[in-house]
Amino acid sequence: MILSRIKAEPGISRAELARVCGFSEMAATRIVRELLAAGIIEESNAKEKAKSGTKKKHVGRPKTGLHIVKDGLFAVGITVSAYHSEVSICDADGQHRASSRLENVTFDNVSDAARVYAHALRDLIETSGIDVDRIAGVGVALSARTLPDRGEIVKSDYFGWLNDGGQFRREIQKVINLPVEIENIANALAIAEMRFGAARNVADFTLIHVATFVGAGVVSDHRLVRGNSGISGQLGHFRAEDRPLVCVCDRHDCLNLSATGFGLLSRMGKLDHRAFDTSKLSFYANSLLAALNDPKATDLVAEAGEQLAPALDSVAKLLGPKLMIISGYLGANDCYFNALEAVLKHQFDYDPQGSYQLVKGTIASVESAALLALHAFCYSNRFDYDRFARTSKHSEDAFHG
Repeated sequence: MILSRIKAEPGISRAELARVCGFSEMAATRIVRELLAAGIIEESNAKEKAKSGTKKKHVGRPKTGLHIVKDGLFAVGITVSAYHSEVSICDADGQHRASSRLENVTFDNVSDAARVYAHALRDLIETSGIDVDRIAGVGVALSARTLPDRGEIVKSDYFGWLNDGGQFRREIQKVINLPVEIENIANALAIAEMRFGAARNVADFTLIHVATFVGAGVVSDHRLVRGNSGISGQLGHFRAEDRPLVCVCDRHDCLNLSATGFGLLSRMGKLDHRAFDTSKLSFYANSLLAALNDPKATDLVAEAGEQLAPALDSVAKLLGPKLMIISGYLGANDCYFNALEAVLKHQFDYDPQGSYQLVKGTIASVESAALLALHAFCYSNRFDYDRFARTSKHSEDAFHG
């Protein structure tokens, strides 16, 4: 609670922390003292701010404010994607510090893929010079149903994986002995936007991630909605127009076939098959990225965006979010987004002044995994304070346990 509040309100005082968190000032002071000793937060006062050009009058003793130490903690991430496979590192402020892109990753076997990412991440940590003892944990973002509390990939129609029984996580931990959080990409992006992006301080919003397929991350009262067995957010299986394609669920009328990259490539004549093929993930990704740079595909991209509008209208009426965030390589494309917004306004009476706001995501897919880890292992009740207190060179005399 203390770390999250300091992150949300840089410069907050001990007394203010005690009040908003419901602690006594003595308890808040003790916790702050421990975090200061561990090098995770730091303090500044009005005089120091004045030196930097900020003038503010104070009566009595200057207020001592608290801030997160950017280099006090780090988090690392693995983005499992046919678009841009990447491992990355961010600091405690959520700022990108280092990354490495992986080429030609194969997804035939979950264990083999995990080992490739694990070794790439280990290499990045070593070359970055960041102390592994200052890394809170590993975030993994991918297109799959997951059970984060059990560290399992339940199923991935995209990669063709069944329940891995936690194998992906175990392979990562064999190489990097850190806690691992595995999350669906739409949920990971929703968490990142909530903590660091467009949805900061927004209690209710929905994120729609559109690339080869489409999925959603739903946040209600600042909490991610997972549904029974983690099956929430399956927007791609909303019913739409019949298409001469076959969804992974064997239907011909899923939104996955009309408002997505898979449907777009079919309309462009780029597919020689009707059913989604997990062996062609790189082909789908590369072809979509090329299409988004092709002026001849503009009308078809816009048409795909228009197809998403009825589903968004239904989601908005059902959930009543304050924000609808559109992300992903296709969703964040100007042509796609503008066409979607136009249909919502003209056919569904969308009014950004009177209902929700439709905005583009501010967090890239490749950034979401490390931010997920920061959220899960730093700004939550899973933060392992003892580990960082022990490894801090300033903590020996001030450590309180």
